[in-house]
Amino acid sequence: MRPAAWLVEVLLVALLAGAPAIAAHSTPVGVARSSAHWAYIERRIESSYFQQDAAGLTRVAATLSPAGAGGDAKDAEWLDYYAALAAYRLALLARSDEARAWPYTQQCIDRLDRVLVVDSGSAEALALQAACLALQSNLDPWRSPLAAALSQARSDKALKLAPDNPRVLLLGALAARERPRLFGGDTQQAYRLMLQSVSAFERRGAQAPGLPAWGAADAFTYLAQDYLTRGQALAARNVLERALLVAPDFARAKRLMAEIISG
Repeated sequence: MRPAAWLVEVLLVALLAGAPAIAAHSTPVGVARSSAHWAYIERRIESSYFQQDAAGLTRVAATLSPAGAGGDAKDAEWLDYYAALAAYRLALLARSDEARAWPYTQQCIDRLDRVLVVDSGSAEALALQAACLALQSNLDPWRSPLAAALSQARSDKALKLAPDNPRVLLLGALAARERPRLFGGDTQQAYRLMLQSVSAFERRGAQAPGLPAWGAADAFTYLAQDYLTRGQALAARNVLERALLVAPDFARAKRLMAEIISG
């Protein structure tokens, strides 16, 4: 995106949110960024991921370097959380290439370690770290036992802390799906958690306000994959339609829908 266009988008987002138009890099040290700023960062991460735009996602991640001393503590948590989310999304896009994907999973884990030092009871951070660890265990069988065990522990703790949180359920399902079966992977548990995640998103509203707000399109799409595996094409199409209402540019959902339509 050209700099001028990027600035216009920032101004529009800020005006719509009723917040001052302050770019990420121009916020003075020690001044808390608004929730609109982090919502904007989340939308940029998700938009790039949905369109499989690794270059765009890398540019977003580059703006989320670790905070130094001082500044607002909550801002530092959001900074690390969204840096981890960007790294996780990059790892998913690169998962067919272990040499590229592995460093992203490690960045995700490391940035969430920073969050958990400050807030050890953050279910969102625990669940996301569990998913990154599970992806690691899938990428490299030699390091599977340690990564998978830690993933299981993180996921169990997150689910205990926030059993009705739709992203915690979603990430718990993805972690159970990713972990090798020998080290705790369980496709049936993954399916049950994905059903619960979709139900939780539906109860709260797929685009409910607040942060974090991502995950509904993922839950609908992964559940559609589960339905297709079970031969339930109509059910898969129904949840994919909901995924594409939330994220019309979601390439993965569009590919699955095309497969269903083509028979």
